Amino acid sequence: MQKEKKVNVLCIWQPNEDLKQYLTQGLEDYPQVNLIFPPDTEEETFLKLAPDADIIMGWRPTKELLQTAKKVKLFINPGAGVQHLISLFQEVTIDQSITLVNGHGNAYNTAQHAVALLLALTNRVVLHHNWMKEGHWRKGDADAASVPLQGRKIGFLGYGHVNRIAHKLLSGFDAEFFIIRRDWEKQQTFLPTPATPYSYADLHNFLKEIDTLIVAVPLTEKTKGLLGKKELELLG
Repeated sequence: MQKEKKVNVLCIWQPNEDLKQYLTQGLEDYPQVNLIFPPDTEEETFLKLAPDADIIMGWRPTKELLQTAKKVKLFINPGAGVQHLISLFQEVTIDQSITLVNGHGNAYNTAQHAVALLLALTNRVVLHHNWMKEGHWRKGDADAASVPLQGRKIGFLGYGHVNRIAHKLLSGFDAEFFIIRRDWEKQQTFLPTPATPYSYADLHNFLKEIDTLIVAVPLTEKTKGLLGKKELELLG
């Protein structure tokens, strides 16, 4: 019986012990996978380990690292979004064939941040914070009234991991929800609230229907320029 070839996975950052344990235990059924956790995050250390790596996992690799990792076929960016890496990989993959993928490691924090920004905006948090710094303890509604989320028409452009979580976080508010996504056949999870579905062909009708928009789509040739001044002016 032929022995399975080892797959070396090089981590170019230092995960905490909980994450190391999570990764190690999650791959227990795949003994051929060899996780490599370097002792430090020095580029010199990564360069010494790179020639034996089949997969690299981490953020912001250097051009020299990728060119040194001649065996690498896959680069995993643990967080959401890889647009900051595309130009580098387009340059490097002229001579190497490396697939670039991203995970959802920070999807919850990203969704939470989006909801926090929405609440900060609707409750005029920054304005009131600045007034308090200036010694103005109370300001009336005429200056900066809060906008209740109750009754708002909230639209999600894209319905991947980030917006699914944002939808769940906002589900406790008495608002209406609208979702536009490219392929509804891929929708496998239950929606946390009733929501009106749209396809990208109906983008303008979707925008006319809503008054609050949360965008969470990857920056690609298909999404670049999707929203402009004309589209934003359609918001209710």
